[in-house]
Amino acid sequence: MTIQETLLQDIPEKSRRDFPRIINRLLGQTFLYQDVDGDKDDYYFVHRHRAVFESVLALTGFNLLHDDYHRIFQVVSEYSYSRARYKLDESLMIVVLRKLYEDKTEHISLANDPVVTIGEVREEYRTITGKERDLGMGQYETLLRRLRSIGLIETIDGRTIDVKDARLRLRGSVRLILPIQSATELEAWLRKYRAGDVEGENDEE
Repeated sequence: MTIQETLLQDIPEKSRRDFPRIINRLLGQTFLYQDVDGDKDDYYFVHRHRAVFESVLALTGFNLLHDDYHRIFQVVSEYSYSRARYKLDESLMIVVLRKLYEDKTEHISLANDPVVTIGEVREEYRTITGKERDLGMGQYETLLRRLRSIGLIETIDGRTIDVKDARLRLRGSVRLILPIQSATELEAWLRKYRAGDVEGENDEE
């Protein structure tokens, strides 16, 4: 029996052809959501055969993580080769979204991901970075489109993100990409960015 056959022996033969596709998808998009129609089937496939996916990914230096509350799978590299590099403003925006997420969920138990407006995002960005780092609307749109592409936010109500009162849903993945455990840790991150001590990197995979 080959190594491949040994690893996949617990997966029904008809389903084995989906395994390499889903592995590549996990590595390519980082997050896999239970509540996204396009992700749902693959999410449950990974959930059913989680031990197999963990074993295969571990062989290549990746860890498969799962957020039980938000029902999200995430793949994280143990090495630096597969880490995404973000520009300063992208890194700052991730911190802004993380701060807004905590603010919205601190005093209320929400069944769904919290929702914010573009106006709230801009105000929090100015608060964290100072008015001298305020961005134009086009720059906000570019930044938020980038973060939407990796699954941190969603636009809702069919609104585009270049409108001041457009609403964004903050996905649970924003907690995973910046895994801060307490308000004290978050404040430390904010002080770091206010001081300009930024390396411009966050782990995406």
